[in-house]
Amino acid sequence: INNEIGTLQPIDRIAKLVRRHAPDALLHTDAVQAFCWTDIAHITRNADLVSVSAHKFGGPKGVGALVARSSATVHAVQLGGGQERERRSGTQNVAGIVAMTVAARLAAAERDASIERLGALRDRLLDGLLASVPDIVETAAVYVDGVSDRTQRAAGIAHVCIAGVESEALLFLLERAEVFASAASSCASGAMEPSHVLAATGLDPELAKGSLRLSLGWSTTAAEIDHALTVIPGAVAQLRRFNV
Repeated sequence: INNEIGTLQPIDRIAKLVRRHAPDALLHTDAVQAFCWTDIAHITRNADLVSVSAHKFGGPKGVGALVARSSATVHAVQLGGGQERERRSGTQNVAGIVAMTVAARLAAAERDASIERLGALRDRLLDGLLASVPDIVETAAVYVDGVSDRTQRAAGIAHVCIAGVESEALLFLLERAEVFASAASSCASGAMEPSHVLAATGLDPELAKGSLRLSLGWSTTAAEIDHALTVIPGAVAQLRRFNV
């Protein structure tokens, strides 16, 4: 899953291409963002190496896992006592590992219900913004019969681009009103430029300057969505009046 715009990558199709054109290559998948939004079993079946991180699904920070196919050779980069089958030396963080395991089980058990609840809130947020903010674009939107199909995007990520505003100025106004978001932009050589992800989608660079990413999680409520829908249109209108 792309952590900026939420698109799901077709790992099964990617794996087939790798096997066909580079059969000796190892396929590693960064599934850190994916655990809460899709069953990663299909990822582990298709990739040689899969990385996950506990803090993304309710576990503690500083602990993760590398799921490795038995045929994949993993060389240690940390030498010493030979722990973890001589693949990563150093005293294991037993408490962190146990906590990660419990969190993974709980997240997997609640995944479908969480996706349904947060997907509905995300749709409420996106549909509300599209209806109330002129010249706004839903990033990575795929339309089927005139309706945005969001099934191939993470339920917890909403990303839009707004014409006529700068992300940083918008974020300042939103934070003052207790709406916390990100711009999904990076700074290069002192000049603000659109992220490489937005550039890769072919988005107009000027429009990309108004990128806005909003995250939803287990604690997100309908009241918070409604608050965002009250604040964001007014903030955009204010910036457009001053052409910021």
